[in-house]
Amino acid sequence: MRWRFGSIANLYVAGLATLAATLAGVSFAIVPPSIDREIIITTIVLGLLSLVLEFIDFPQLIQSDNSFSTVTYIAMVFMLPSPLPAIVGVLVVLIVDLRYRRKLLVLIFNASNFALTLGISSLLWHLTYGKNPLAELPSTPGALLAVLTVIGAFYVVNVFLMSSVLAIVGRRSIKHIWLTSDRNFMLPYICLEVVGILAVLVWMTTPVITPLLVIPAITTYLAFEMIHRLQRQTQEAMIAMADAIDQRDPYTADHSRRVAELAVRVAETYGLNERDIERLRLAARMHDIGKIGIGNDLLHKPGKLTDDEWEILRAHPVIGEQLLKPYRQFRHETRLVRHHHERWDGKGYPDRIRGQAIPLGARIIAVADTFDAMTTSRPYRPALSRQYAIDEIRTSAMSQFDPQIVASFLQVMEESSKIRSITGEELPPGKHELEQTPAWYSSLP
Repeated sequence: MRWRFGSIANLYVAGLATLAATLAGVSFAIVPPSIDREIIITTIVLGLLSLVLEFIDFPQLIQSDNSFSTVTYIAMVFMLPSPLPAIVGVLVVLIVDLRYRRKLLVLIFNASNFALTLGISSLLWHLTYGKNPLAELPSTPGALLAVLTVIGAFYVVNVFLMSSVLAIVGRRSIKHIWLTSDRNFMLPYICLEVVGILAVLVWMTTPVITPLLVIPAITTYLAFEMIHRLQRQTQEAMIAMADAIDQRDPYTADHSRRVAELAVRVAETYGLNERDIERLRLAARMHDIGKIGIGNDLLHKPGKLTDDEWEILRAHPVIGEQLLKPYRQFRHETRLVRHHHERWDGKGYPDRIRGQAIPLGARIIAVADTFDAMTTSRPYRPALSRQYAIDEIRTSAMSQFDPQIVASFLQVMEESSKIRSITGEELPPGKHELEQTPAWYSSLP
């Protein structure tokens, strides 16, 4: 990954480095190190294992920043006195980063991340039950809570620090980074931590079989990875299908992409949370996927549709829902695809629901879909002007569209106009008379 750091990111990394150094000093003061021959051997073994696992490449299998060294790092937390896990972790990451010739600032960030993740986790453990070996923990809720707290702290600190720097560099929210990048790997990450705990227990009781834990570690991680890859490939296939449907007609090429971009901007202005915006983006990209069941002769018809043809066309949201419904990963987007042609006044289709009963994302897609439909040429009419489309949507608030969504849309258009006036970008073709289009123009993409 190539990072372009700005001044804020530089300050962030410098702050992390300072915090990591402070934590090391506090750890030395709170938990005076007690190093003997056994700890030295354990440190060397775990350090070398971590280094080996960091360098081992699993091509085409692991598609995240996680590695199997998580197992050995967790083992350090439970087996070595604080802050020794942090020191070993920093040494390992420094060797890895120097080997790959990473930039100084990236190296400092990675070292600080490891120092804080391992340092906080090991300090928490040694302040609770760390005085006793893990294999001798009492069978109490408190002991279980302590272990769970360490596992949670290890994940939260590491992911939060990484998501924060990516959010700063990419100018996105931390929540967006987590939802789009880290969330899918949370379970496999925690599973590797659990395998690390099992490795500690096996090491303390039957060390000779410890290497066998590599099998469940790899199997568990790859199982989650394959599930994630299948979901990603399914999503890409559905989006590709939706794009192919758009490409069937030169008038609608890239229609779904434009609708998704505008819908996201309206949703951001409206104040929708990051998770729902991501679901909205995906639903907008696939909102017309049901048109795969509609013939080209009907989609490309230049004149007015008959009642029978109109009924066929109205089926595409339901067809889209039926295509997506078997896939659990689209369970949220399915409702938006089904209802993106409903109207605020209840005169839409397919279910004629009205007002707040229409899913919020579907209400946003309806506005974005209509705007793109009006401002692009179709077989039955030339493109309408941008201002004309804006005025029509404003007029249709409280009848066809949610008035609050329209307000957010108008704000986006106003901001866009300011940008267009500054950049000197040409406006769309001039205003055309409404009579040139069939009465159903706003319901077609």
